[in-house]
Amino acid sequence: MRPTLDCIVERFDYFNQLCFGGELQRPPIKLNTRYATMGYTSGECCEYEDGTIQWKNLRIEISIRRDLPEYEYTDTLVHEMIHYYIMSNNLQDDSLHGTIFRKKMEEITKNHGIRITIAFDPSDEEMVNKRTRNRYVCTAELNDGHMLVAVVARNMIFQLWDHISNWEGISNVHWYVSDRQIFEKFPVSVSPRMFHIDADKLQHYLTGAKELENTGEVIRIKQNT
Repeated sequence: MRPTLDCIVERFDYFNQLCFGGELQRPPIKLNTRYATMGYTSGECCEYEDGTIQWKNLRIEISIRRDLPEYEYTDTLVHEMIHYYIMSNNLQDDSLHGTIFRKKMEEITKNHGIRITIAFDPSDEEMVNKRTRNRYVCTAELNDGHMLVAVVARNMIFQLWDHISNWEGISNVHWYVSDRQIFEKFPVSVSPRMFHIDADKLQHYLTGAKELENTGEVIRIKQNT
C-alpha cells in the first residue's frame, strides 16, 4: 500500500488516542517520495542559558515511495510520533533513540502490541559508501553536547554561514561538502533549519567529507596550514 495524506492524518489521530492519551497536538504532516528514509520529524530547536530547550515549528514527514504492507507504515508513523512526543514536550533524551525513546517504545509495544523498529538501517551503510552529487552540510553542537545537522542549498551558504553561527546555545559550527548519498536523507534547506542527529552516526555520515572555510569573498575547501 501507499497511504494517502488523509489516511496518515487519520492514523495519527487514532494512535494519538491509543498510545499517547490524546495529548499530542497534531503537527503539519507531509508526504514525500524519499527513498532513503521512511519517516522524519523535524523542527527548530532553541537552547537557553539555563540548559532548557524549546522546539518550534515541528512537523512529520512520511515517505510513500515504497509499496509496503500497512504494518510498515504503522511502525514508521508511531516511531515518528514518539520523536514528536519527546520534542513537543521539550524533553532531552540522551541520544536520538535514547532512554526516553526506548521507554516509550517499550510501553507502546507492551500495551498495544505495535512493533517499532529503531535499528540502524543497513541501507544507511550502503548510502554512506555510494557517491552521488555534492551536497553542502552544516553541523553544530548544542551546549548539552547533542548534535545538529542541515543540508543547505548551495546558493544559500553565504547567507546562512554567519546566521547559524550566531544562534544562541550552539557552538562548534562546521561546514562540509560531501558527495555521499546518505545526505539525500535530509531535505535541502533554504532557511536556517537544523535537525537532531546522533553524534556517532553524523561522524559516520561525514566519511570522506571535506571541510569548508569562508574567506569573506569565497567559500572553498579548507586549506591545510
